Amino acid sequence: MTQQNDELLNTLISRGCTTKAVDGITLISLPDDEAEFIFEPLGGWLYLGTTFMEPEEFEVSEHEGQLNRFLLELQHRNLGCRFSYDGAGFLTLGGELDPEHQQADDVLQMLVQILFIIESCIHMCDQVLDSGQSPSDREVDEAFGVNENLH
Repeated sequence: MTQQNDELLNTLISRGCTTKAVDGITLISLPDDEAEFIFEPLGGWLYLGTTFMEPEEFEVSEHEGQLNRFLLELQHRNLGCRFSYDGAGFLTLGGELDPEHQQADDVLQMLVQILFIIESCIHMCDQVLDSGQSPSDREVDEAFGVNENLH
């Protein structure tokens, strides 16, 4: 961790966030929320991410390939975050902040955005795993609260 990252973490803690280190990785949680996010400097960038689904949730489905296609479709909606698989096979959701946007407000906004995306699409992902059918664009828009007048 750099001094800049330590200062950023101290600012986030002063705003009610909690942090802890696990196996050399810093985890951060929002005030009044149990979700833990990785807080990891990568070069000059800062990665923030969390587990979206555990392997047991999707590996047993015969529709895992359809889930991957649906997640790619979601990413093309400019969510500001991306889905990926980590080294242990967990499906994660995260994003990076460039050096200019590594301020407490930007970190908090990214964490809230990640939670919003999870809450908005987890049920649709479960639907894909159960049925093999991706939701329509209209259903996705509705889940994300996109204005009906756009259709």
